[in-house]
Amino acid sequence: MVNIKRKDKTGIERCRSVKKAKKIDKIVRGVLIYWVLFVLIAWITFWVKDSVPDILIQYGLGGGAVELLVTGLIEIARDRMARKEERKDDN
Repeated sequence: MVNIKRKDKTGIERCRSVKKAKKIDKIVRGVLIYWVLFVLIAWITFWVKDSVPDILIQYGLGGGAVELLVTGLIEIARDRMARKEERKDDN
């Protein structure tokens, strides 16, 4: 019988295979829905009131940017943690 040794997953591969990746996908979908609703509401407000919705645009763009920034920081932190685990495993 031949004993085949499987290669262990690296830290990054383990990190990407856990359920957290699905959470990021949900966050990205939520941000996409947020932007679609934002554009629709801004367009309807402009169409009905015949004026530019300045406050809606200001808060909408700011809120969306913060969401995407936090999502990016979560991804960077996950990759760093996975690389630290990988270095520990190598030593």
